[in-house]
Amino acid sequence: MNPVALERAALKSLMLLPRPILSRLAAGLETRGRDHLDPHIRFLLALSAAKPSLNTVPVAEARKLYRDMIALLDVAEQPLPVVVDHQVPVEGETTVLVRRYRPENAPRLAPAILFFHGGGFTVGGVEEYDRLCRYIAERTNAVVLSVDYRLSPEHPSPTGANDCLAVWRWLLDNAAALGLDAGRLAVMGDSAGGNLSAVVCQQAKLAGLPLPALQVLIYPTTDGALEHPSVQSLGQGFGLDLPLLTWFRSHFIPDLALIEDYRVSPLRNPDLNGLPPAILITATDPLRDEGLEYGEKLRAAGVDVISLDYPKLVHGFISMGGAIPAARKAVDEICDAAVKQLKV
Repeated sequence: MNPVALERAALKSLMLLPRPILSRLAAGLETRGRDHLDPHIRFLLALSAAKPSLNTVPVAEARKLYRDMIALLDVAEQPLPVVVDHQVPVEGETTVLVRRYRPENAPRLAPAILFFHGGGFTVGGVEEYDRLCRYIAERTNAVVLSVDYRLSPEHPSPTGANDCLAVWRWLLDNAAALGLDAGRLAVMGDSAGGNLSAVVCQQAKLAGLPLPALQVLIYPTTDGALEHPSVQSLGQGFGLDLPLLTWFRSHFIPDLALIEDYRVSPLRNPDLNGLPPAILITATDPLRDEGLEYGEKLRAAGVDVISLDYPKLVHGFISMGGAIPAARKAVDEICDAAVKQLKV
């Protein structure tokens, strides 16, 4: 058994302890008060304090650490009848990987979710999010297409956003051939992927393209300035610390003038009229305030917004469903809300 598998087995056993015991163990390890959080989350945060943060190692090592972290916490892999890799052309005469997951109970003309992974535009990818995307497909009975957009610092912003818009164009062009209902195509993503979901909706509108039927924004980053109050108040001890946020930004926004670009900071776009209905997910998270502000701006523009708030969970919970029962429940609720909106 490899070290990650051993650690996963040990963590799973610890997470089976009664909640009061986990709370006491967490309290003994914590250096700050977090008693409002789910006990499993508190214990996990206390344990993770002993591990190196992504921003303290080179990018290549950070990518491995992120991969191992998700392997430790994510849901188990589910077999699906159709898992197919596509190479989609993007600018620069290259392609990006898009992995398509079709669950057994998907209707003949299926709704689809175009999924953009998180990771600060610097880490993460289709492989890391494979188990989650399988789970979403199975839970929703929708086809999920996971996008391996190019990462910084090799490809700083707005490369990732441009890649994702190119994939949206490809999906529109190929929906019929893939057995998809062109009227029920959604975008979904967490953190950086939440940003990219919002950006694809905005940029599709600017380009005169058909818009997604739904945008699912899971604790999205919507402004590159890192100046919202929650960045300071929740920027230490809740899993996504300010030094890590700054490290990510230094890679994907090498020129701070790009903060004004709507492909980086969709919150700064003054014209949000006519955008798709949104499901906005928040948690106890330094990105909380900019997510909430984006939701309010969408509402002010006449966009229907459903808010799902998880104050007992923290940034990254979407990939913790294999270890944290409350995270699994939240993922199920997000999927079920998307199903209701897409009328699967």
